[in-house]
Amino acid sequence: MRVLIFGATGNCGRYCAKRFLDNGWTVFGVGRSDFSLSHPKMTFVRGDIRDKTLYELLPRDVDLVINFAGVQPSILPTSEKTDLDATLQSYVDVNISGVFNVLEFVRTNQIPAYVYTTSHRDYEEYWRNDRFLENDLPPAINYSGDHVMYAITKTSAKMIGDYYGNAFGVRVFNLRLPMIFLIPETPFYLSHGKPAMMPFLQIIREAMAGRPLQIWGDKDMVRDYVHIDNLMSLIELCYESDLNGGTFNVGTGEAVTTENFVRSIGTVFSPDPNNVVYEYFPDKRTYKCAIYNVDEQKEKLGYEPVLLDGMLRRLKQALEDGDCVRKWGW
Repeated sequence: MRVLIFGATGNCGRYCAKRFLDNGWTVFGVGRSDFSLSHPKMTFVRGDIRDKTLYELLPRDVDLVINFAGVQPSILPTSEKTDLDATLQSYVDVNISGVFNVLEFVRTNQIPAYVYTTSHRDYEEYWRNDRFLENDLPPAINYSGDHVMYAITKTSAKMIGDYYGNAFGVRVFNLRLPMIFLIPETPFYLSHGKPAMMPFLQIIREAMAGRPLQIWGDKDMVRDYVHIDNLMSLIELCYESDLNGGTFNVGTGEAVTTENFVRSIGTVFSPDPNNVVYEYFPDKRTYKCAIYNVDEQKEKLGYEPVLLDGMLRRLKQALEDGDCVRKWGW
């Protein structure tokens, strides 16, 4: 089997490529940056999905296209505060025009299946502690903040993909992503174009050092904490299913509180879990709640999500396997 992965140089794309290689697939990857994964069944093409000449270099006889490609605030070198014009243009050019190019490649080459990773920011106005969100709600975008154009463009690209699925017989699967937890190549993301350590890795680092752990904001706010293996599972299950397509939230249905999340990190990562000091800062801003009903995924696909404890233990193992403490200077 042959898969073509756009956005293969991102954290999720790289993990996905390795997963498919481990499962015996032939993998073709596309990305804008360097790609370090070497494997006899792996071919990488460096390029930009906005560039139509890229598609002349790609294989046409593939069984599945997975599209992780796109821009969001955490990877852009600019922001709406530092360069409004360039930032807004990037969202439109990459997340809409670039994705259109990918879909045209799928259509013209009659590729039978397409998986698109869209954003859960299209659901932001639904987010609250007492509501598990279904897969098929109408968009409800929050039109304030720094994720507005990101949400608009990702939702638009999803809708274009749905049209291609209906009009041209492609099996189109949209996977709606919250934050996906994995051990990345580097512990940093971009905040207004400047590197900052990922907050969950900062908490893990503090726990490993035996320092007090801070619990910010509403300690009882709930959200789904989603490991990368849940995303990989849903990609595989969608492709292997007899469904013609669909949109599924990549969630757990667990609804973990902020306090439970931090305390669980203390239990798994601290050298002395029974004596961790927890400090509460209710006035500090935290990420909003977002929880998802995954009953349909379980019923139609046989989905069995990795929950919080399993996620943290997999992260710990990945840190050890990657020698990250040494590499990152922790």
